[in-house]
Amino acid sequence: MAQQSSPRIRAGESAFAGAQGDVAWSGVRLTPEVMVELGDGPWAERVGDLESSAAIIEELRALATTEMAVETVGDLLASEAEPLPWEVGEALAEVLLEHWHSVVWVWNNARDRRTRRASLPGADLVGLSVIDGAATLLFGEVKSSADASAPPNVVYGRSGLIQQLERLTDKHADHWTLIKWLRARCSTQEHRELYKAAASRYVQSQGRDIRLVGCLIRDTSPNERDVSVRGAALARTVVEPMKALLTAWYLPVTMASWPSHVGLENSA
Repeated sequence: MAQQSSPRIRAGESAFAGAQGDVAWSGVRLTPEVMVELGDGPWAERVGDLESSAAIIEELRALATTEMAVETVGDLLASEAEPLPWEVGEALAEVLLEHWHSVVWVWNNARDRRTRRASLPGADLVGLSVIDGAATLLFGEVKSSADASAPPNVVYGRSGLIQQLERLTDKHADHWTLIKWLRARCSTQEHRELYKAAASRYVQSQGRDIRLVGCLIRDTSPNERDVSVRGAALARTVVEPMKALLTAWYLPVTMASWPSHVGLENSA
């Protein structure tokens, strides 16, 4: 798999940017034009794992050799649940990190859900940051919010974005589980080589050379306070060689309507 699996989408409009220590933050407004590009391609693919699903559907239909079997397959496909806004938000974060921040994903988390509404344990984001040919382990969290407050509630508390990232700074927390998960899904030679380079940096740095990413997906107007205040606090925990990025993306449509923008609502 190439690092970019589809043509690079155009950039959004920068709303703000800042940094303190080894933590950087940014805010980007997604224009209607970017929304169209996303919804017609990589966003829908990431939400629905379309390529993998299409192969399975084709296989099942080939096995359906009777009218009752065809009906069974149809019922099975019709049972596919409409994606929830937070699922669509997570998929959007993965797409934008890939296209705008040089992140490589070796797997689509949608394949790991065993129940319709499962929220998988561990970090939301597990991948590889590849900048100027150098690979680093990447762990991150995604929060979607329509809360008008700045910052929104999803940034605070034990289950909030910042505290989840702070936990990921501790190598004794979830790193071993996440590294095992990542390595097991490196199915190509390219991904295995990138993983080995990133893992080498990790062990040589005593578990400190990683990149953390916190993504906030919003349907509100851009406001730097969404990430700057807590980003400055996170800088007390994130220190060289560790790096962290907090990025807020602002969509021009309401959070409740996000599933409709990837064209997957009630579809098989």
